[in-house]
Formats: sequence, C-alpha cells, structure tokens
Amino acid sequence: MKAASKPAILILHTGGTFGMMPVAPTDTLAPSDIQEVLQRFLPELEKIADLSVEVVFNLDSADLQIHHWQCLAEQIFHQLDRYDGFVIIHGTDAMVYTAAALSFMLQNLPKPVVLTGSQRPIAEIRSDARSNLINAVELATHPIPEVGIFFGTSLFRGNRTIKYSTVEFNAFVSPNYPVLASVGLDVKVSHSALLPQPAGPPRLCPAMSQAVQVVRYFPGMPAEPLLRWVDHPVEAVVIEALGLGNVAVRENSLIPAVRALTEAGKVVAISSQCLHGGVDLSRYANGRALLEAGAVGVGDMTTETTIVKLMHLLGCHAGDPQRIRQQLVTPLAGEISPA
Repeated sequence: MKAASKPAILILHTGGTFGMMPVAPTDTLAPSDIQEVLQRFLPELEKIADLSVEVVFNLDSADLQIHHWQCLAEQIFHQLDRYDGFVIIHGTDAMVYTAAALSFMLQNLPKPVVLTGSQRPIAEIRSDARSNLINAVELATHPIPEVGIFFGTSLFRGNRTIKYSTVEFNAFVSPNYPVLASVGLDVKVSHSALLPQPAGPPRLCPAMSQAVQVVRYFPGMPAEPLLRWVDHPVEAVVIEALGLGNVAVRENSLIPAVRALTEAGKVVAISSQCLHGGVDLSRYANGRALLEAGAVGVGDMTTETTIVKLMHLLGCHAGDPQRIRQQLVTPLAGEISPA
C-alpha cells in the first residue's frame, strides 16, 4: 500500500536570533547557514512535512524595510500552488510588523503562513528555537488560511499580536483576540477564531507607503511636533493616546494641531497605550474633541497594526483620505473588531 504523501511546506528564512551560531574566539553570535543548522538540530522536521528552505535575506529584523515585506509577499503569492503552507523564520523584534504587512498584502489567503523565531539561538542548550519551529511547521500543515505568529505554546493572529517581553519564552500575546491554536500534548485549533475560508481567488496587493508618523502622547506634551507635519509630505499620523483615546484639551491642547492636520488632508488615527481594550472617542469629552477635529479612533487594533495598515492604505488609496479613514476602521484581515 502506497504511503500517504506528506504536506509540502516552504520555510523562508529572513534572519534573527534563531539560526545564529557562536563564532570563535569571542563566541559572538553571527548568522549561519540555515539549511545546515536545520539538518544538524532538527532532522525530525522531515517526519512532519516535505520541506523546502529558501533564504530570502538574513537580517536583524530591526533592519527590515517595506521592500523586504514586499519580497516575502511575492515569494509566497507566486508559490501558493506549490506548497500546502509556509513558515517564516524571523527576528522577534519586528515580527508583528511583518505579520501585519503580509496579512494586508496577501488578500484571500487560502493557506497558512506562520511566522516564528526564538529568544535564544538554536545552538544553545536552553533554546526555544527547536520547539517553536517544530510546532510552526506542524501548524502550517493545518487548514488555517491566515498569517499567524507561533511562539511558546500559542498560534496568534499575526495582526492582533504584540511582543511584550524581551526575556520570556512566551514573548508574544494577543490582548484583544483569542489564540488561533494552542499546543500541549495535542494541537488544539480554535476553528471559531479563524478567518473564514476565502470567497475569491488570492490577490497580491504589495503597495505600501512610508508617509506615516507616530507620536506617543504624554501629559505636558507640546503640540508643535504635530504642527510641523501640516506642511510635510507625511500623509498619516498615529497618536498613541491615553486610555480610551484621551489627550489634553486645556493646557497644551492637541486639538488645534489635529484639526490643522485633517484640514490639510492628513489622516489622524488615535490608538491606545493600553494593551487590552480599545479606543472609544465618544466616551469622554476629551476624546469627543478629537473626533470633532477629524481624528479617527482605531478601536481595539494594536498601534503596530495601525501603523502598517495605514502604510498599506496609503499605498493603495493615495490622495483619498476619506476612503482611508473609512477603510482604517473596516476589518480587512481580522485586525479590528467590527464597531
């Protein structure tokens, strides 16, 4: 009897801590040959799937730019018919930004794309790299049609995730959305949390814009930094506000600056410094003042995803701020809860 064929999984390596190896004489960590690393430390992966490995680039994730996201999206899109799933080995620091970007670029995604990495290199004794990659490959064989992040014991929706710890092996959380799957003795997929199967053919939408700025509000913050962007090529500004979306409206009021930005055709988005919950500009007078000045509250979307979504929308709908404001609060890939 012919054995059933294993799923075909493509591993895309982009760099990060995962595959670094110590270099003598100082034992400084440096990038290494990822295929040799996988064969040496994870030969059992072949029991899960037929693997192919491609090194897309080998960078600290802090060095990633828009063109790197576009390269990844194109690699996946043009090989959707060849593989049953995709795993991206990625540095942890910028992982949530890449996951968000791919979730918007790869529309009607029919197959899983799982990002993973590690807090410690795979060559170290107490490394999380082995278990993270094994479980990421396993989950990439399941019918999970979205971009996820696997870390620790959980698969998260990528555009709902934040990195909250530099030292914990469970370094990521999804504060406003349930996990897509959890791994213990068994793999438990939460099918009710998954995006529905796509209704149309997959589409690649790689357009992105860098014309986004972000400011974290703090008591006593002056409005001048915002006013500088009125006559600047920047097209969208994210203000990470307090609580439900509050900033000062008395002394050092930001309201005139927000109004000036919106009248200049800029999109002003209000996110929250709080990890759990979201923005509601109608709740308090200070938030309502922002709303009346033309700002848009982003609900329970993370600040990281708000930034990337604006980059995507500006790339797709340049010169149409009203459409961008509408799309910003409309779920495109499960990144925000419906109002």
